Amino acid sequence: MTDIDVAVAEKNELPAAQRFYESRGYGGAAVVPSDFVVRAKERDRIVGVGRLCQEHGLLWLRGMQVDPQFQRQGIGARILGRLDQEIGNRWCCCLPYDHLVNFYRQAGFEPATESLPMALGERLDSYLSRGLKVVAMVRTVESRPNNSCMDSSVKQSLP
Repeated sequence: MTDIDVAVAEKNELPAAQRFYESRGYGGAAVVPSDFVVRAKERDRIVGVGRLCQEHGLLWLRGMQVDPQFQRQGIGARILGRLDQEIGNRWCCCLPYDHLVNFYRQAGFEPATESLPMALGERLDSYLSRGLKVVAMVRTVESRPNNSCMDSSVKQSLP
């Protein structure tokens, strides 16, 4: 496995994070300076990105993307681990593909079973109407993992 650096993106790295999203066909909202962006880099090349956004009064985990060449190497878990730290004890939501539910459970997200905040429900309906197989997930203060969503080997590699 190649040496991958996972860290909070510096402001000067945000345009490269946006270009990475575009290269992956990610159609979500553009990266803005107020986003909390975590990027994974191999040398000078971004190979993964995830971010937290404040939208409609909600904290969203959005845009978890890893280059297919680098998937299944723990990079997504490391990005999620750093985002998990930043979320802390706050409520947060996301709309992952349904086959990734267990991945997001590592960070305390659970499929939403109660009524959804309007913005989350509207975005979910929009995605489903386009044929995307996504599920609304939320993380509450009560659902936060005790220590971290990562095992000890990943925790040691986080900055």
